[in-house]
Amino acid sequence: MNLEVESDDLIAYGLIPEFVGRFPILVGLSALDEDQLVEVLMKPKNALGKQYKKMFSMSGVKLYFTEYALRLISKKAMAKNIGARGLRAILENILTEAMFEIPNTKVESHRVNVVLVDEEAVGSVDETGCGAKILYAENEMDRVLEDIDQGWLAGDVWKKMEVRRPKFLQSWGSFNTAVAVQSS
Repeated sequence: MNLEVESDDLIAYGLIPEFVGRFPILVGLSALDEDQLVEVLMKPKNALGKQYKKMFSMSGVKLYFTEYALRLISKKAMAKNIGARGLRAILENILTEAMFEIPNTKVESHRVNVVLVDEEAVGSVDETGCGAKILYAENEMDRVLEDIDQGWLAGDVWKKMEVRRPKFLQSWGSFNTAVAVQSS
């Protein structure tokens, strides 16, 4: 792929020469790959993942992402050709119901403690996922992480937990054994 851009290229694209003449430097850019998009989600000081974790923590709720879910989010952004700027829209779509559910659970017995974003919440590259999993019981996330560490977590385990899945999801499905990512 040739990333060198000349003034003639911009004129051929449709920009008027008077406008192109005002650009002191022309640079071609390449798209970010999957690993770079995952880094954009979680690594920088003001990363989107950290912003959402902070927003949820202000309501006393912990937010977790699995590694595979982060990769799926990146793949969705690449498939839609929206790059790093589109990551926020994808995350908003996944976390919208949880963001509206948290303020509505003021009663201690039905208080949201953890929100989990896994690959089922994200969905495939072509399809929308079911949304983030909302866990109400205090120790449920510890049990989930323990089960992940042991290398298993079947759909039946979700049925035993106090987990509320979005209304439009009919089946419980299974949980991938990816490691939950925690940023500091």
